[in-house]
Amino acid sequence: MRKPIFGRLSFIGTFFFMLLFAIILGGINSKAAFADFAEGKKAFDAGDYSTAFRYWHTSADQGEANSQLELARLYREGKGTNKDKVVASLYFTLAAQQQIKVAAKEQQDLVEDFSKEELTLAQKLVASWEPIDVRNGPEVTELTAEEKKALRWFKAAEKGTVKTIKEMIEAGFDLNKRDKDGWTALMLAALNNHRVTSTTLIEAGADLNIADPLGMTALMAASVAGNKPLVEFMVKSGADIEQEDTVGETAEYMAEQAGHVTIARYFSTLELPEAQIKEAQELLIALGYLEGSADGKTGPKTSAAVKKFQKDSGQKQTGLVRKLLLDTLEDKVSGEEPPLQAEEMDTPFEAASVSDE
Repeated sequence: MRKPIFGRLSFIGTFFFMLLFAIILGGINSKAAFADFAEGKKAFDAGDYSTAFRYWHTSADQGEANSQLELARLYREGKGTNKDKVVASLYFTLAAQQQIKVAAKEQQDLVEDFSKEELTLAQKLVASWEPIDVRNGPEVTELTAEEKKALRWFKAAEKGTVKTIKEMIEAGFDLNKRDKDGWTALMLAALNNHRVTSTTLIEAGADLNIADPLGMTALMAASVAGNKPLVEFMVKSGADIEQEDTVGETAEYMAEQAGHVTIARYFSTLELPEAQIKEAQELLIALGYLEGSADGKTGPKTSAAVKKFQKDSGQKQTGLVRKLLLDTLEDKVSGEEPPLQAEEMDTPFEAASVSDE
């Protein structure tokens, strides 16, 4: 998760002290920090930038130089997080101080276009950055009974231990409880390709559309994992196919980026729920692309009207009612004069159905 680095902006030293921090940190759980870097690399190579961001942020804040470099690139490009070139500059600097030569070059290229204010802020961020010393963390205390239950719950989801999940569901455990990263059991099970465990949670009532702080949902996790049967089950169970993470990526886009072509193709055939299809039909009628009344059911008439509107709008002619189509229709209608009421028109609309009969 993102460390609150904007909290203290007072200068506490020069770049020398930052380098000293990094050298001291070298012996602080470096094995675990490097493991986080490796896990982040796996996620990045799979196109799961949000997960890569989480791993690299954790290890970068412990002083792992390679994670600092890769995290800086994520911030610079806006992958897995919001684009922030000033924060990118911070992590490029930290990596460069640990003799990562390419980091110094990329840092120099990045700040060439910085304004005076951005340069000042970048310097303050470097001066106020402190590594997380896991040795000097809070004193370890005995877990409470509830904390032990939660730990057992999330481990079972991650490992796909259906028996434990079923036992805890029957005992009334909170299906939508989040871990420290904002993930639910369903997200963890989906990302780790545990279809039976995920299905069990969904059938018990787990919320499919809960998102972590970066906007990741269980459907996105299943799409990244490449589990098509689970993706299909989630969609049929009410998962929002149009939901976006914090950088605007959908489950369909993530599947495509991860190389799961069959899942991406499956998403491309899906349409919005009936209520939104009806809304699209009403807008198509208002714009003159469709005749009759809206019924929320798609077919030859609606598909033909959609294709004609998509052609006129410069969109790919799929004939499907998706979010882009609905948004474009709404923009088009809002930019025109309000349609006349039926009693004001020379010939009122007939209440004919738009259904495909």
